[in-house]
Amino acid sequence: MHSNSTANLLNLKGVFVNKVFHSDDTIKIFISTKPKKTKCPICGSVTSKVHDYRNQIIKDLPISAKHVYLVLRKRRYVCSCGKRFYEKYDFLPRYYRMTNRMAAYICDELTKSVSLSFVAEKSNVSVATVI
Repeated sequence: MHSNSTANLLNLKGVFVNKVFHSDDTIKIFISTKPKKTKCPICGSVTSKVHDYRNQIIKDLPISAKHVYLVLRKRRYVCSCGKRFYEKYDFLPRYYRMTNRMAAYICDELTKSVSLSFVAEKSNVSVATVI
C-alpha cells in the first residue's frame, strides 16, 4: 500500500492507492477499492462473489503539468442468476475513460477557449472526446 497522502490528493471516496509511477510527463496511479456487496442489475439480489478483475486506464486531472492516468482494478461480480456485472464507481460514469472531474474540467476549459483542438491538446484527449 502507498501512503494516505496520495489517496488524499486524489480525493476519491473509497479508493486505495497501491503504487505510483512517475515519468517526465506522466503519472500513473494504480488504485483499487474495497470489495462490497452489490445488487444484481438483472434479478436484484445482493452478491459479494467476485468473478474476476481487469485493469482500466482512466484519465484524470493533471498534477504539476503532468498527465495523470489512474489504473483501476475493476471488480466483476457474478450473481446466482448467472449475470456477470462490474462494480459501479461514483467517480467514473459507465463507459467513460475519464473521471467525472476530468469531464467537468474539459467543459470548463471550453468556456474559456475558442478552439476545440486547443482544449483537446491541453487535456490530452482527442477532439472527438471534447465534442
